[in-house]
Amino acid sequence: MLKINTKMLQCLLAILLSCFSACGSNNNSNNDNGGITIPVDPGNTGGVTSNKPKAMWVDAQANFSRLSTKSAITTYLQKMKDTGLNTVYVDVKPGIGYALYNSDILPKLVKWGNESVPRDWDYLDYWIQEAGKLGIDVIATISTMGYGDTNTHEGLIYDNNTWDGKTQVRMANNNPNTLVDMRNETGVDAAMLDPSLPEVQSFVISIVNEIATKYPKLKGICLDYCRWYGADYGFSDATIKKFEAYSGENVTNKNDIVTSTGGMGPLYAKWIEFRSMTITNLITNIRTNIKKINPKLDLQLWASADWASRYGCGQNWASKSYTPPASAIYTNDYSKTGFADQLDVFVLGAYSEYVWKYEYPNSVWTVENFVTTYKNFTKGDCKVYGSITAYSYNATAMSDAVYLCMKNTDGLMVFELSHVINNGLWSAIKDGIKRVEK
Repeated sequence: MLKINTKMLQCLLAILLSCFSACGSNNNSNNDNGGITIPVDPGNTGGVTSNKPKAMWVDAQANFSRLSTKSAITTYLQKMKDTGLNTVYVDVKPGIGYALYNSDILPKLVKWGNESVPRDWDYLDYWIQEAGKLGIDVIATISTMGYGDTNTHEGLIYDNNTWDGKTQVRMANNNPNTLVDMRNETGVDAAMLDPSLPEVQSFVISIVNEIATKYPKLKGICLDYCRWYGADYGFSDATIKKFEAYSGENVTNKNDIVTSTGGMGPLYAKWIEFRSMTITNLITNIRTNIKKINPKLDLQLWASADWASRYGCGQNWASKSYTPPASAIYTNDYSKTGFADQLDVFVLGAYSEYVWKYEYPNSVWTVENFVTTYKNFTKGDCKVYGSITAYSYNATAMSDAVYLCMKNTDGLMVFELSHVINNGLWSAIKDGIKRVEK
């Protein structure tokens, strides 16, 4: 029999207490939730130093008046710095189609709806100057295909007849005889140009080239709305002609693409390939151009993290080496439309109101799922930043979402400034970052 002295007893008690403590801090705990395992991972308690980009998106319309002065920009940049952010995405060509930078191509954006903000200074240049003082990188963002506000009928495509016949057209109710020009709709994010037309692609590239040329201190340019607006858009006669040239098919009836009941017609899969290849070709051309201007300039793109839904708007953000599951949607050549290899950074839009997988079982629509599965698609062809919304979460959920992005991707982007301000989420963002970093 082992004789236990006082010192040995103290050691045994210490070991037992340590075991109990470890069990209590397990990353998974069960409580009164029907046996569901709830993740409570606090992150690295010791912390690690990280130089990952941590960014805030600044939407032009939502902050149009808020950022009307230089002092306001300076104030919010300092707030971002204090929160632990080191990058800012500045919307400089929003969906209205006017410029918040010194453009020789686009009119200056000084009025939007009932708001007027005249400036005698360069908005983008001031962001770059002030951010540089704080060690914050600036990414200029553009609504790639958006050039008009359909709700107010303001914007470039409403100014004259230049863009007649060059906007995206919807086939309403799957009826080839009911075609609707986006300029005549309301409730869409922006009236968007048709990316299949060479003159549209040339125009878009000229905008990106101008920004890349005039602002050499930018860290990058991020493409937003670089797509067809939706699956039922892109049915103009001009687009159909481009499809015929691409596919070698003769379209005698648009219902051969989408049937009158909304089903997949015999040309549907080739149509999907054509639409995706159109977007990929545009991105490829943009990359070629800006790398000639500034090889160090990042080309980035934001898109929804739900890859399986992106075929409808032509955004195959996967690697060309990714082969989709067998489906009537995809041709054998669909993989060739992948554009991950054309990006320096893909900003993964994990815009779900659900953070953890347990909150929305049997669905892909959680932040946790999106930031842990994207590599299946991109296969390392580009860096990926997890991006999340600030309008969906309370402080706890925001901290968790930030933590998941920081832990599982190459960076973080929070959308967007006005929501963070309105919902008081600065501290939650900082907390989420600290769970991963020192």
